[in-house]
Formats: sequence, C-alpha cells, structure tokens
Amino acid sequence: MVMTDQTFRRHGTRLLTAVWISTLCFAWSYSTPAFTQGDALETPARPTELAEHSLVLDITRTGDRLFAVGERGHIIWTDNLNSLSWEQSAVPVRTTLTSCFFADSNIGWAVGHDGVVLKTEDGGLTWRTLLNGFEANRLIEQHATDLQEQAEQALSDAAPEEESALQETLEAMEYAAQDASSFLEEGASRPFLDVWFQNEQEGFVIGAFGLILRTIDGGESWISWLDRLENPYSLHLNSIRKVGQALYITAEAGALFRSADNGQTWQRLDSPYDGSLFGILGSGGGRLITFGLRGHAFQSLDNGDSWTEIETGTSSSLFGGTLLPDGTAVLVGTQGVTVFIDRNGHVGEIRQADNRLPLSQVISLETELLTVGLGGIQAQPLTHDQ
Repeated sequence: MVMTDQTFRRHGTRLLTAVWISTLCFAWSYSTPAFTQGDALETPARPTELAEHSLVLDITRTGDRLFAVGERGHIIWTDNLNSLSWEQSAVPVRTTLTSCFFADSNIGWAVGHDGVVLKTEDGGLTWRTLLNGFEANRLIEQHATDLQEQAEQALSDAAPEEESALQETLEAMEYAAQDASSFLEEGASRPFLDVWFQNEQEGFVIGAFGLILRTIDGGESWISWLDRLENPYSLHLNSIRKVGQALYITAEAGALFRSADNGQTWQRLDSPYDGSLFGILGSGGGRLITFGLRGHAFQSLDNGDSWTEIETGTSSSLFGGTLLPDGTAVLVGTQGVTVFIDRNGHVGEIRQADNRLPLSQVISLETELLTVGLGGIQAQPLTHDQ
C-alpha cells in the first residue's frame, strides 16, 4: 500500500487517539476500572450513591425529568427539580457513557465507549443494549467492502476518459476497506461521542475516526453513513445538534458539516478554525455559536456560511454549552470555567469553579445552572446576586 498523505493522516490520527480522548473527556481512563471490552459490555452498572459525584459527561432534560450519564455505565435521573435527589437507572453495561438524547418522555438513547448504544422505553428507568463496537465494526467493514466492489465494477465498465478519476476512487475505497478491517481486528475500540434523533425511529450516532451510523427503526438496526460526509481523513465527529431547520456536526481539525434534510445529505462548511470544535448551539434565525479547543468560539448570523471570532477571555477548552431564554450563551470547559456570551457575541462574565475541575456540559433551570464534569453534578446561580 502506498503511503499517501491521506493514509499518513489516518494513521497519525489513530496514534493520537489517546491524547484526543483524554483532552475531550478529562482523562476518564484513570477513573474507570480496568475492564476488558467484553467485560464492560457484559457487566451491569453497579448501584452506588456516589454516581452523582463521579465523572459525569452529559446532562439533558425531558419534560420535568433530568438525566445525566457518565463513567462506569452510570445513568442517573431526578424529577424533583427542587431538591435534585438523584436515582440510578438499571444499565446493562459498565462502560463510560458520553451522551444521551430523548425523543419524548419515554424513549431515549445513550452512547459511549466500546461503541455502545443503549435505549430506554420506560422513561429512563431501565435500559437495554442495541449496539456495541464489535457489531459496529462489522457493519462498517461490510459497507466499506460493498463500496469497494461498486468502485471496481464502475472502473471495469468505464470509458477510457473516466478511468483516471475512477481509479482514484477505487484506491480510496480499497484503503477504507483495509482501515475497516483493521478496526475489526482491534475490537470495540472506538467510542461514540454523541447521539441525535429526529423522532422515535430516525436518528444518528457519531464518534471517533469519522464514525457515523443511521437508523430508521429506533436503533434496532443501523446503516453506515461514512460515505455521506466529506471526511476523507476520518476526523473525529464530536457533536451533532439541530438548530432551526438544519442539522450540524462539529468535528476535529475545525471540520463543520450542515444538513438541510435531517442528515440525508451533508455539506462541509468553510471553517473559521483549524482546531477541534466540540459543540454548537443556536436559537434559529441564523444564529449559531460553535466552540472548541483553547477557548476558541465563533458566532454566525447566517446559519454557518460565515463566522466571527468571539474573544472569550480564556484559553480553557470549551466542551459544552446551553442557550438561555434571553439569548445568552453559556459555555463550560476545562479548569472549571463558565463563560457567558450575550446576543452580540460579547463576553459578559467568566466564572471559575473553586475546585477548577473540568466541566463537560451545562443546562439551565429557572434560577440556576447545572454543570457536569469530573466533579460530578454541581449547581451555580444564573446571576451573582442570587
């Protein structure tokens, strides 16, 4: 195999995986027990009163119930928004969970390490496994093999003037198939990092090395969507979110993708930054804010066609965010930083938690913010005078 620039970039990306995962998810490896992939996927999460104080990576609200997910397969919930007393769900795996999403008050999904996808149909009380990394790798390898065979057939049927371009396509497909085979040999090594569903049936999971799978039956079966994105170097896909009428994916190396048809087709946007972008939020009307490494954040007023840099006043990487009713964006990140950005893209306030532990996500309640991260779930007032 010829070591092309594309090949080198993919292999280089693989070598840097441990560094990237540590940066994004706060070195969760040292706080997770040393299970093998098979053990973690077959061992239920252990009930513990410490779940809300351990590593928590995502928090979401569905109706009057809050859910949070994190290390060791922990999924916790509360429907008491005053006392925030947490209950732990029954979860069939003990692998770190990175994100969760609910289509309604009963049906939701969670994703995480070892390529795991979980589903609940009883409001989050119990969960079952839909997919793991071994199965995901087999799906992707089969898809890559099918694409290679299609490219071979197209080349054999091509007119002479088409052969050069089709030969390049075939070489790319051959490498993709080899890459898929290597991941199959490695096992369930790639994490899913985010999940989004359009409704109870149609949705996506995304993750490391360009992972993107689509389902049209609520997650009972999955289809590889890797060839639908312009992502030749298999950049890590970090977040997926719908804003207004468009769906957005933020990725490694500043990659940004937009879909106007709920993920059927994707357009790669011109990016304002060449470092990793970990999230995006917005309120419709064209306004978006994307954020990532070293305190970089950018605002768009035209659905991502152009961007203006926000002077955040911090060099802390920003991992999560939420939008308040008045249009203020709240971003959180390393060193316990919380940044408030007004509708005009100006920073109004920067806070730092006393413990300076990294924060991964934030949501707003009526009078306070809830942040999650390496220190578990923590509350802070919306304003200093509260």
